Amino acid sequence: MNRRILPVVLGALLLGGGAYSPVAQADASIPIADFFKKAEFSGRPVLSPDGLSMAVLTPRNGRFVLAVINLETRASTVVASDPEWNVANPIWVNNRRLVFSINKGGDEVQEKQTGGGLFAVNSDGSGFRKLVISIKEAMSSNLPYKPVSVLTRVGGDSNDLIVVNNERGRDADLGASDVFRLDTTNGRMALLTFNNPGAVSGWVLDHNKVIRVASSMTVEDSSKRIIQTVYLRDDEKAPWKAIYKAYLDEGKEMNPLGFDFDNKTLFVAGRFNGRDKAGVHIWNSANNTAGELIAEHAEADIPDGLIFDEIRKKVVGVSVDGMKPEMYYFDEDYARLQATLDASLPGERVQFQWNGNHAVVATSSTNNVGKLYHFDTVRKTLEPLYSVKPELDGKKLSEQAVIRYQARDGLTIPAYLTLPEGRPAKALPLVAYIHGGPHARDGFGYDPITQMLASRGFAVLQPQFRMSTGFGWKHHVAGWKQWGLTMQDDITDGIETLVKQGVVDRNRVCIIGASYGGYATMYGLVKNPDLYKCGINWVGVTDVKMLFTVNWSDMSGPVMDNIGAKMHGDPKTDEAYFTKVSAIGNASKIKAPVLMAYGSEDRRVPLIHGEKMRDVLLKQGNTVEWMVMTGEGHGWAKESNNIKWGETVYRFINRYIGDGAAATTTKAAGQP
Repeated sequence: MNRRILPVVLGALLLGGGAYSPVAQADASIPIADFFKKAEFSGRPVLSPDGLSMAVLTPRNGRFVLAVINLETRASTVVASDPEWNVANPIWVNNRRLVFSINKGGDEVQEKQTGGGLFAVNSDGSGFRKLVISIKEAMSSNLPYKPVSVLTRVGGDSNDLIVVNNERGRDADLGASDVFRLDTTNGRMALLTFNNPGAVSGWVLDHNKVIRVASSMTVEDSSKRIIQTVYLRDDEKAPWKAIYKAYLDEGKEMNPLGFDFDNKTLFVAGRFNGRDKAGVHIWNSANNTAGELIAEHAEADIPDGLIFDEIRKKVVGVSVDGMKPEMYYFDEDYARLQATLDASLPGERVQFQWNGNHAVVATSSTNNVGKLYHFDTVRKTLEPLYSVKPELDGKKLSEQAVIRYQARDGLTIPAYLTLPEGRPAKALPLVAYIHGGPHARDGFGYDPITQMLASRGFAVLQPQFRMSTGFGWKHHVAGWKQWGLTMQDDITDGIETLVKQGVVDRNRVCIIGASYGGYATMYGLVKNPDLYKCGINWVGVTDVKMLFTVNWSDMSGPVMDNIGAKMHGDPKTDEAYFTKVSAIGNASKIKAPVLMAYGSEDRRVPLIHGEKMRDVLLKQGNTVEWMVMTGEGHGWAKESNNIKWGETVYRFINRYIGDGAAATTTKAAGQP
């Protein structure tokens, strides 16, 4: 394979205001509910291995059912449905058989999302078989739930799948799994990993379906640090050999991606040879080192994304999750098809799945939340299938621009800036929308809160502050033990940059976010009390130390003891730090009104985080709006709750920095 180094195009740190002057007015008449309604269709269509059939989840009587379309005759057959459940996650076993699971979608709160399971059916609706019972059935029968995840199909006409199950390692802190061969006609599972190197959380098969690579996570006895060990074997009878070890807290873990079709060349991703950003390499088995670099990116990690075409027996390309998604094809046929589709759908971001003579094409753009097409590669015909959110078709949405700015210590912070269409980029009210994690990131694409706020005239800034992942190890570790400190400053510096450019009105700024974003909201009100006119915190941390001390949270175990303590602070040694960056402990500095909402069943950030903060604020006389979403967890699953939340967010922000605030100010001043 030829070496391919992927470029990145870096724009100006911030575009001038004139660049944001669009020609059409954003549609402020879009009902807020429309932004938050569940998608009319669920998931993308999936082509059969031979490309002659397409599995589609389609709505019927308020549920998603599984239909199979013959692409030659256009005959459609509903093969699986249930009056109480949505069919979900279809996977082709072979050209005539599929498996799927079930869920409640947006119809129920998180507490009642008791679907799952695994079921099989033929493409004509015959041969139904329950393979794994649902969570609800397990609970009602007092049986353990034994989920499996599909690694791959066996191939050819086989009705078998290769699956992973963690039953033998159910109590392992860091995961321990086995691989099985599952017969989808009778549900029988045959263990394939009798010879298991232990505590394996990831497996890789070659193209002959032989298990060749195992990745294990264990706690080192002497240091209590988490260490990754990667094992490789030559064939199913050969012994496992450790080929790589790394500490997770050094960011040097390896992600084995798969084999080339010679079943010898192993592709791996990681930060090797002192590199800051993860790239894709060919593994040098002769000396157990990362060899030829075949894909890297100047701004973003490439931890995975290698694309294999099992039918053509080629590694065809790599996808990159940069600030915008990028796709690079090594294969000329794929590159040619991409160019054809790009020319046919100008201005759209085009992705496709290609089997046989057929491709499923997905598009998106500023004014297109998502549309699906079928492309016949022989007839060269492009047919529309459906729109993901038809209620937004023809509506003017707002562009999500990529910007970069300098933090006060010189670190470059990438960010998304969404400005309301049709309004001059001058003295706009701003909402700083902070992502959770904080070891996570925002992605490019449709976000209901962002688009809803922009449609109502608000600019929305989404900074990828230090600690965010996906932009290299240095950017990530720069945020370790920086809750409320430089992490918070990164947010402030983005706002100040926009204020200096005249894009944003300093007197009309609010900060909002969930989880860590909820913490950044509360601590932003502490640290910069005169900057923010309001704050919205949902499911947010309010005291960093409580991440370690609230024992009914799921934030516990070896990961928190090792990497968590390094990222967020060590409860044994960092008491002064925890005191300094506690939002609850510094709540006396908060001036702005606050809206807070928590899920009653949240185990990630339990309700006590919000209750304690609420009580302190109310006691000192702050304005607090409080909501508990009954039955919800760390976020809202039910459609009606998401709609209710979107409407509540808008009303609250509008009251303090929107038209509602202007009306209140005018009335208070006694002006007509």
